[in-house]
Amino acid sequence: MGDPTSGEPPLYQPSPPTVKTPLYLSRWFSPAILLLAFLLRILWLGDKPAHFDEGVNGSFVDTLTQTGFYHYDPTNFHGPLHFYLLFLAQTLLGHDLWVLRLPTALLSTACVGLALAYRRFLNPHACQIAALAIAISPAMVFYGRYAIHESLLLFFLLLTGLGLAGLSQNAQPRDLWRTALGITGLILTKETYLIHLATFAIAIPCLLLYERFSPSTLPPFSQKNLRPSDFVRVTLVSVALLLFFYSGGFLDWPAQPLPDPDGLTPPRGALAGLYECWRPWIQTSNLSAHHLTGHEKPPLYWLQLLGGFQPITPENLTHFTPTIANEWPAALGLLGSLALLAPHHSRLSRFLAISGLGTLLAYSIIAYKTPWCLISIIWPFYFILGLGIVWSAKNLGRPLTAVLASLLAASSLHATWQLNFHHPCDESEPYVYVQSREDVSELLIPLQRLLTQNPLHRYLTGHILVPEQHPWIWLLADFPKVDFPPLFPLPQPLDADFLLVDDPLVPDVEPRLHDVYFKSHLKIRGGSVDSSTLYLRKHRFQSLFPNRLPEFQPHPTNPEDSPK
Repeated sequence: MGDPTSGEPPLYQPSPPTVKTPLYLSRWFSPAILLLAFLLRILWLGDKPAHFDEGVNGSFVDTLTQTGFYHYDPTNFHGPLHFYLLFLAQTLLGHDLWVLRLPTALLSTACVGLALAYRRFLNPHACQIAALAIAISPAMVFYGRYAIHESLLLFFLLLTGLGLAGLSQNAQPRDLWRTALGITGLILTKETYLIHLATFAIAIPCLLLYERFSPSTLPPFSQKNLRPSDFVRVTLVSVALLLFFYSGGFLDWPAQPLPDPDGLTPPRGALAGLYECWRPWIQTSNLSAHHLTGHEKPPLYWLQLLGGFQPITPENLTHFTPTIANEWPAALGLLGSLALLAPHHSRLSRFLAISGLGTLLAYSIIAYKTPWCLISIIWPFYFILGLGIVWSAKNLGRPLTAVLASLLAASSLHATWQLNFHHPCDESEPYVYVQSREDVSELLIPLQRLLTQNPLHRYLTGHILVPEQHPWIWLLADFPKVDFPPLFPLPQPLDADFLLVDDPLVPDVEPRLHDVYFKSHLKIRGGSVDSSTLYLRKHRFQSLFPNRLPEFQPHPTNPEDSPK
């Protein structure tokens, strides 16, 4: 029987009747982990304001709905699959923020299920611990409640790893399908798939080389059951999926070349985006590139997030600032990876550690860093954590291990609860990154209340005169008479049921207004110096603010509107 301290897979027989099954092996524990993961990701899903990127993704989905296909843009750095999933949810359930986030929440929950599926190849106890850590991780939950690509990327990474583990031991057709569909899904999700596939590939020879000096505990030999026809079928399906999604469901076969600032004209075709994306992606990722985006971070950025510290900035070079969220379980798994240098550890656990360390190193070197990438970096370390806790239970005693593990889980769960349900817009938290502030409710809640009173209020007029028009374009998509004009010249006439105006434009706008308005000052997005002024027409919104006096009165000598 396999040694649980090394992560060697045990034989697949039930425990003898005389052995009392511990709590974490009981039948309900794995479903309880999945239920907990689902609840943390689904509760109050639409309460947090829409992120800028969510607004962009939602706008892509609206365009897909209108045209019937998604037109892949290589400079967008994201594959087409996620948009089709959002399109499916929005088509079935409606145009709402919780609907837009639902596919990601479900996929994030499915990641926990995939972690449990690794029990075929790793110690089952360790896999349950890893699944629990993923289920309650602040980062995993926080970004599992966003309509962005990262949870989808994590899902396909776990699926690819699961398939590779099967190919290395049993080599059943299902393992080949998991590997192929995992890799295909990665390619269809985000261009950073190259980093992960490269680290998977590099980890294999590194592991085999190290085993010459420190042998692994090899998995039991199993008869290989793959035939050439299996590879043919898998390849055809994978290519068909790539072709289908990158060609907009066979509806988007552009003949014109992409505009190219360097004067070149790269070819266009159904799959041309697969290689056209690399030049802008490399420019963005290059440390020496002059195309600064504002997302450049120091190499230690990921380690600071793991430790639960606000990353060091030029304004704060002397000390770490603690934050609510921390990833101490993943940090312990990272440290535990060093223990796998000793001989006679599971080959799969070593592979996960080497590929995880390689991914962490690669993402540390790249200057462009956004915090949501963390979840696709740290997932292997949760399995190492699980193996470490299993080892501790055997060698240090179950009571002590249970107490320490419970404290670790409680800390993680508390951080998750505070971050996601009490401080989701707290700009002091590094996960809350360029997040829309609660100020957006100053417009959205009154509009929703008017819609409740009378559905015809959907035809209110409005001007959104701000430089960053996302997520407003998606949030106000159900209001057909709201426009997003260029800041210059100002639209004519300028009066509308509501206006959102960039503050530098206010001196030009107010002399051209002739109606009475409620007026308030907003800051829409965290990390931005821009602020805006909201104008709500008095006679339209008076019923919502019966005791409020309008803050803007037109000047009696207002000039006639004229083009700016």
